[in-house]
Amino acid sequence: MILFIFISVIITAGVLTAVYNLFTAPVIRPVDYSGEMHCVSVLIPVRNESLNIEQCLKCVSEQNYENIEIIVLDDLSEDDTYDKALKYSATDSRIKVFRGTPAPDGWKGKSWACMQLSRFSKGSYLLFIDADVRLYPSAAGSALSEAVRSDTDLLSVFPEQIMITAGEKITVQILNWLMLSFLPLKKVYGSADPRFAAANGQFMFFKRSSYEQTGGHEIVSDKIVEDIEFSRIFKKKNLKVKLMLSKNIVNCRMYNSLTESINGFTKNYFPGSSMTPAFFILTLLITSFVYLSPIVLLFFNHVYVYLILILIIQNIIVSFLSTQNIILNLFLFPFQIIMMVFIGFRSLILLNTGKVYWKNRKL
Repeated sequence: MILFIFISVIITAGVLTAVYNLFTAPVIRPVDYSGEMHCVSVLIPVRNESLNIEQCLKCVSEQNYENIEIIVLDDLSEDDTYDKALKYSATDSRIKVFRGTPAPDGWKGKSWACMQLSRFSKGSYLLFIDADVRLYPSAAGSALSEAVRSDTDLLSVFPEQIMITAGEKITVQILNWLMLSFLPLKKVYGSADPRFAAANGQFMFFKRSSYEQTGGHEIVSDKIVEDIEFSRIFKKKNLKVKLMLSKNIVNCRMYNSLTESINGFTKNYFPGSSMTPAFFILTLLITSFVYLSPIVLLFFNHVYVYLILILIIQNIIVSFLSTQNIILNLFLFPFQIIMMVFIGFRSLILLNTGKVYWKNRKL
């Protein structure tokens, strides 16, 4: 009975958070915004993005909100990303393309590229996106409208995630599940508590004055997962942070295969948790036990069917909020948990042994 109560408490906490998000999670939707006195700088750091850069620029160029500038910074790519971006820039005078310089000592991830982008920009709002992000035509205007209306210093939008291969569906969905099951999204904006800090680096919309006041990307120069760290720092400085779900605003296909997904999440999972190694391991073990054991224990005690029903409800809500296939996620859920544990341990081990690489660069 003690075991049942222990598992029940954790699972119930997860489903209650999902239910809370179902009714309260802030969702950004398309609006027509005419306040064009604000210039928005759309800033795109790219490294080895030959397959994505042209489509990304096409989407940005088609924004309904016209007072934008579009700046691409090539972060020492080893393919023809720069050439493709430069060629596309000839189709739109608002697009400027620069070559980045090597990062100073101590800078990690894409933060140095973003810092350079901010220095080239002139907008009163800065929108940082990744090259695999696809903006709907109303994205820039809708983000600006929401930021102005709510007086938000950092508005981050969680894109609708595009998953095509089986490998993506058992890895990328973990991100949706963790966020919607354990983070009450409304609290990111409504509470000053840094424990409710969260942001998504695929879409980071800064008020320029707040960005510069805090030091820009220099304050996260040594962080691999800079988006969450930005959120924490802004909250500690009493600046407003808002994380919203997307509804026809932005989507993203993060990775194209199982291998790419595993490598991508490996670099982010452990550092993004901000946990000590011991607590991180304990959390992984408890989470995997709690969410997998009811399937096995059901064969020994029928009472566990109630926990499985709760898990089904939780996954239905998460799939609905993240615009994913409900039936498929119910089937894949055990495999997603197993993959979460595998990636978690891989992230911990490789980061602590200095063996994590991303886009042919050591992190």
